[in-house]
Amino acid sequence: MAFDYGSQSLGIPNPFKTEGKIRLLAGILITALSVLPLISISATLKENPARAWGQVVIGLFLMTWGLRLIAVGAMQLFRFYVGRSVPSSLAFNRNASERENAEIERTSGSLAYNSERLESMMMGRKNTTFSEPLGWMSRLVHSLIPKLVLAPYPVRNFVQELAGVVASTLVALVAFGLSYFVTATGLAGDSGDFIIPVMSLLLLVYLVFIWRTAAKNMVSERSQDLHKKGVAGISRLFVFALVVPVLLGYGYSWVAANTNPHYMEQANSVINSLLTFSAWLNLGLLLIAALIVVIPTFFLVRERLKMAVTSTSVSEFRENMQESVHPNEIFINTENIVLANRRYKEVPNRVYRDFEPRLEEQGQGKGTFNGQLLIETQPAYQPMSLSGLFKKVRLFSTIGGQLLTVGSAALLYVLFNKGFTVYHDIKGLFLGLQHSRSSENVMAFFTAGGQELSTILTLLFTLLTVAFTARMLSNLAHMFWSEIQFDSLLMSVKMEGTYTESKISTGMAYNDSTRSENVVVRTSMTPWILTSRILTSTYATSGMKNLEMPRLIMSMDANDQELDTIIGEMRDFLRERESIASINNEKDLANAERIYQVNSISKSDSPEQAKLTDQATSGQLEDLSESEGEPQPQ
Repeated sequence: MAFDYGSQSLGIPNPFKTEGKIRLLAGILITALSVLPLISISATLKENPARAWGQVVIGLFLMTWGLRLIAVGAMQLFRFYVGRSVPSSLAFNRNASERENAEIERTSGSLAYNSERLESMMMGRKNTTFSEPLGWMSRLVHSLIPKLVLAPYPVRNFVQELAGVVASTLVALVAFGLSYFVTATGLAGDSGDFIIPVMSLLLLVYLVFIWRTAAKNMVSERSQDLHKKGVAGISRLFVFALVVPVLLGYGYSWVAANTNPHYMEQANSVINSLLTFSAWLNLGLLLIAALIVVIPTFFLVRERLKMAVTSTSVSEFRENMQESVHPNEIFINTENIVLANRRYKEVPNRVYRDFEPRLEEQGQGKGTFNGQLLIETQPAYQPMSLSGLFKKVRLFSTIGGQLLTVGSAALLYVLFNKGFTVYHDIKGLFLGLQHSRSSENVMAFFTAGGQELSTILTLLFTLLTVAFTARMLSNLAHMFWSEIQFDSLLMSVKMEGTYTESKISTGMAYNDSTRSENVVVRTSMTPWILTSRILTSTYATSGMKNLEMPRLIMSMDANDQELDTIIGEMRDFLRERESIASINNEKDLANAERIYQVNSISKSDSPEQAKLTDQATSGQLEDLSESEGEPQPQ
């Protein structure tokens, strides 16, 4: 939405200052690391041009990575611009003065509710924000953590994704055990030495893939609604673990049966030399990474759920009222006076359902009317009461996530250097193999190649594990840095009734020449007013759209005292209504008084009274001429 500047600040601080400093430092470290491959380019270029160009690529990649982190960290330290239109509305805002921002909110998808849903929540004393979990895994997680349903969507989605990836990791290990059992029992044939390394490699590829996907889905900007988490992937994993070893075993047996035994023996030797990769180190590292993410998530979510409020109470007013007032005036006063007095720092209220009263005339001077209003006052910033443990764990998670990010950059540089070292070693062995292709040299070549390949794979999976762990931990900390809560008044007004018109005339005596005739509307109405103090939560970001994420209702609290004040103001308005038109202008009052004097004198028919009447009339004309500035007759 547009930045609407105002001299009155809404008092919303920048929540990312601490996180921005840590990210900025991490970016500086990675940028400094990028200098290492770049400073030795000239010396390497003479000896090994390919490696020199590789150093250029890896150096520029690390520098881009570091500068990007510096930019993100600096952005979080920049001024947190907050206009007078933030945060996002709950539903489409029909206030005429906020038309432009309302259209932006509609098209950007930042509206979490609609007017019908908000009215249903107040009328039914329910909070539809806390929706039922979707999927088998989601239900399991919410059953183990019952209060999780009371958390905002980003927190629920993060816990679901983490539980899903941990469960998938454990199931994958069990599936790997089944594959080992199938192979060890001979169900897959005599190819156990071939199947186990292949299955361990596939296992690591699968685990890295699911961790990468989970880290991607844990971003708070992607959690604008509740995600579905099922177990379809886990069931497919079991099928894969049982079927693939059998297929590999029978495929190996078929190839062995149709191949020369001498060639098959040599092929087995080559395969055994190449497939020396062991996944146990990477699996152990993956379990440690899971603990690094799970432990702070447990404490942060537990402390956040302690702040969850389950209240869905609403204050209500219902009464039949009979007043001498036009129905439209009741609606106008409620919206433009009563609720306008409750604006926060004079920011226009959010109108989710405009009155637009409908009057249906059923006869001359008679009819029915009805109208509805749904309005929210400008949300006021509400600081969160965070525990000391929550703040410490959040800080350590931020530091840990950025340290792992720097560590993954260092591992990438190590992998780059190791890759060129392996390349030169393999190249030397291959050149030696060209001079003498004895069986010993061939086996030495493949054995060395298998060991180097195992080292490269171990480093690669270590790099990926550290990188995705860093991303998860950073997303976890960022999610709990960015939550901001607001307090506001949500009010629903529904009025129905009938009205009749009648005339009131005053000053009807036989000698009165000034009288007042008034058409009075007698209204019989039944207002139904619901009010609640709501606590809403949104997740801020850095940049232009810092507070334009959907805003979720966390609790609804009854406000009987505030409702009584509102009803009192409405009653005061009805009591002070004037049904008879009167004269307030001083000149009109003087003229009416003179006319009254003329009428009083004209009651008598005696000559003396007639003479006095003529003199009074002449005097009044002279006074009127003087008051109008006309020249007096000579």
